[in-house]
Amino acid sequence: MGKSLEVVAIGEVLWDFIGSEKHLGGAPFNFAVHCHYLGSRSSIVSRVGRDELGDEILARARDLGVDASLIQRDDEHPTGQVRVTLHAGGQPTFDIRADAAYDYLAADPETLSRVRCADVVYFGALSQRHPAARRSIASLLANATQALVVCDLNLRPPYYSAERVRESLSQCDLLKLNQEELRVLQAMMGQEDLDQDELLLHLLGTYGLDLICVTLGARGCILRTRGERVASPGYACQVVDTVGSGDGFAAALVVRYAEGRPLSEAADFANLVGAYVATQP
Repeated sequence: MGKSLEVVAIGEVLWDFIGSEKHLGGAPFNFAVHCHYLGSRSSIVSRVGRDELGDEILARARDLGVDASLIQRDDEHPTGQVRVTLHAGGQPTFDIRADAAYDYLAADPETLSRVRCADVVYFGALSQRHPAARRSIASLLANATQALVVCDLNLRPPYYSAERVRESLSQCDLLKLNQEELRVLQAMMGQEDLDQDELLLHLLGTYGLDLICVTLGARGCILRTRGERVASPGYACQVVDTVGSGDGFAAALVVRYAEGRPLSEAADFANLVGAYVATQP
C-alpha cells in the first residue's frame, strides 16, 4: 500500500434535526468522515457559528477522526441547521436554515495551501447558495491543481441555478448525481432528445469530465467514462433511513477510484457501503 489519500471536503457541516433527535451532518462532512473510515486523511473546510452547536461540531469532528483545523468560526451567523422529515421507505425531505455560518466560508491562506497539496477535493451545490461562499469555493477549486476534484451535486431546491450547476460541472473531474438530478440536468441543458448514455457522453465531452456516476438507489449505479460503461447492481438491505447513504457511497467510490482500482470494483464497493449506511439510523 502507498501513502494514504489526502482528502479535503469543502462545504456545509451542520446539524440535522429529525424529530426531537439531533444528528451531525452535511454532505461534505459525511463524505470526509467516511473517507477517514476508509483509511484516508480527511479534512473539512467549513464555517460554524461561535455558539454551542458550533462548539459541539468541532468536538465531534475530532472524535470522529476528521481534521477540524480548517473549520472557521463566525461571530455573526449561526451554525447550520436542517429539519429533516422522513417519509415512506426512509426517504427524506429537507428544510434548510438560510444565512448560516457556512454561507460565509472564506478562502484563507492555510486552506488554499491545504487544497494545493490534496489528492482529492470534494464540493457540492448547497454550499454555493450564497455569493460569499461561492466566490471562496471557486478560489479554492482553482488552487486544487493536483487533486481529483469531485462534485456531488446534491441539488436541494431552491438553492441552485442552471448557471451554478454549469460552473460546478466545469470545475470538477468526477461528477456524482442521482437519476432525478440527471433529469434536472438534461432539462437545463436542453438535451431532452438524448437517451441516458448519450447524455452522459455529452456531459463528459462538454465539461471535460473523467467520470460520471449516476446512483440508482436500491438498483445500484452506473459509471461512465469516455471509453467504459459499468452498470453495477445494488445490495438488498433492510432500509432504516437513507440520510447520508449517498455520502458513504460517494466516499467509497472516490477512494477506490483514486487508488486506481477498476471501475467495476469501485462501483461494487460503493454500492456495498451505501447499502450498509441505509441500514443504520
